[in-house]
Amino acid sequence: MAPQRGRPPGARPVPRRRVGHRRRRPDLRPPARRLDHRRLTPAVTSARAPQQHRSRATVERILDAAEAEIGELGLAGAGTRGIAARAGLSVGALYRFFPDKAAITDALARRYLADLMPPYATTVAGIGPGADLDAVVTTLVGQAAALQLSHPGYYRLTEELPPERGDSPAHQVREQVLDLFTDAVRAAGTDAPDADVRRVVALCVETVRHALVRAPVGEGRDVAVDELARMVAAYLRARFGV
Repeated sequence: MAPQRGRPPGARPVPRRRVGHRRRRPDLRPPARRLDHRRLTPAVTSARAPQQHRSRATVERILDAAEAEIGELGLAGAGTRGIAARAGLSVGALYRFFPDKAAITDALARRYLADLMPPYATTVAGIGPGADLDAVVTTLVGQAAALQLSHPGYYRLTEELPPERGDSPAHQVREQVLDLFTDAVRAAGTDAPDADVRRVVALCVETVRHALVRAPVGEGRDVAVDELARMVAAYLRARFGV
C-alpha cells in the first residue's frame, strides 16, 4: 500500500471512511408488547358495534329503496342506480353491500318471508273444523290488501321474477303463501285431493293479487276488498262444498 500523504514513513494508515456510510445506532427502545385480545376490556370489544349498527341500517335503507323502486317501475325497470339514488348512496357504496340487483331482490324476498308471513300463519293456525269460511277468507283477503298497500314492491317482485329462478327466495314467498292458504281451506273441512285444493287456491291467490293491485286507494277500497272476499268465498264453497 502506498504511504498516505502527510504521514511519516512507517506510520499506520488511517482507514478511509466510505462515502455515504453511517454507523447504525443501537435501538434502545423497549420491545413492543403484543396485544392479547383475550384480555380486552368490554369497552374495546364493543368498539365495532356502532359500525355494525350503521351497516345494518344501511342495508335496511337499501331494501326500502329497492321496494319503492320495484313497486313503481317493476322488477325489470328497477336498477341499481335508481335504488342507490333512493337510498341516498352512490352506486359504489351500494355495491359494498350487494354485488348486483339479484342479490338485492333476494334479500328483499327474505325480508318478506321473515316479516310478512307470520300474520297469515297466525290466522291459519286459528282455523278449526267447521270454521266460518266467509270470516276466514275475509280476514285473509284483508291481510293481503294491507300488505299490498304497505309493501308495494311485494306483488311486482313475486309476480315478475323470471321462471328460471324458480328456486329464488321470491318464489319461496309465493309457495309459502300457497301453503298457508291451502291449509286454511283444508282446515275449513274439505276432503278434496291435495292437488285439487292447491290448484284452486293458486287461482284464488292470483285473482286476489291482481285485483288488489288495481283496486282503488282511499275511498272505495274497503268496498272493493269486501267484494273480492265474497267472490273468493263463494267460489270455494261451490268448488269444495265447505
